[in-house]
Amino acid sequence: MSTATLENGVSLEYEIHGDPSLPVVFVILGITDNITDWPVGLYEPVVEKGYCVVRYELRDAGYSTKFEDTGYGDLALALQRLAEGKKLEGVYTGHDMAEDAVLLMDHLKIGSAFILGYSYGAMVAQLLALQDPQKVLGLICLQGSNYNPALPARKKEVEQAMFNATLEYEAQEQKIAAIKALRMATNGSIHFMDEKEAEQSATTSVNRMYCPRGTARMVMSRLVTPPFFESTWEIKCPALILHGDEDPIFSLEHGEDMANRLSNSTLVVLKGVGHNHPSSIQPIIVEHLVKFLDATIKNVRS
Repeated sequence: MSTATLENGVSLEYEIHGDPSLPVVFVILGITDNITDWPVGLYEPVVEKGYCVVRYELRDAGYSTKFEDTGYGDLALALQRLAEGKKLEGVYTGHDMAEDAVLLMDHLKIGSAFILGYSYGAMVAQLLALQDPQKVLGLICLQGSNYNPALPARKKEVEQAMFNATLEYEAQEQKIAAIKALRMATNGSIHFMDEKEAEQSATTSVNRMYCPRGTARMVMSRLVTPPFFESTWEIKCPALILHGDEDPIFSLEHGEDMANRLSNSTLVVLKGVGHNHPSSIQPIIVEHLVKFLDATIKNVRS
């Protein structure tokens, strides 16, 4: 892994898989995610199909810059302020995350790429496409949202599991248990992590890094990002929306709303899929992704 120090002073950990001279798939991860949470099964087959994959850790995740000295990171207090009708403040917004992504692309001399955003990363990807459309060959939103407030809220049990991942724990086993519980809470009925796979996934992630206050700050950044969903019609590039029909965080309506508002989009519904990436769903995601990449490249060259 390598470190890029950006023009805005933020340092991001990243990895490049494949030949950078080939079309690039630039992966933007979600809240709680370290670089290891975009597993081999989701990038190696894409590289084998003739693409380069860049994955990186967002600010406040993994070994990228942390904002621990800001005094923010207490999600319970932030949510209490919201409930009391008080103004919520954060260290940064989704627009800052999008700027980080653009600056990392510039650092790596990537003129344009397929921007793939997972979960929270789908918000960042849409903001990037709005702010710097010339950077985007195609947009892929995987299990994400445009955060239209009219859309259904996440399920309560998942909300609690997500909140638990913003808490400090003394023992490594407790940290792993919190992330494992989140994996299990976001399962689908057909494609799901069993106890063993969830444990392995959580252990790999926590052994890389567990930064609950960073997770809390990322949640807060989403809450303080100004609404943008009504502007996404301005995104003209080809877009692929991959969404599980059993996603307990972003119900299928979130994927449908993104697809309806984007000007040039295709919605693919992943049957029996929740919000996580068990090994059984990875080849299916890759199949749809590569089909979209190939078709977009063919249209560009024709």
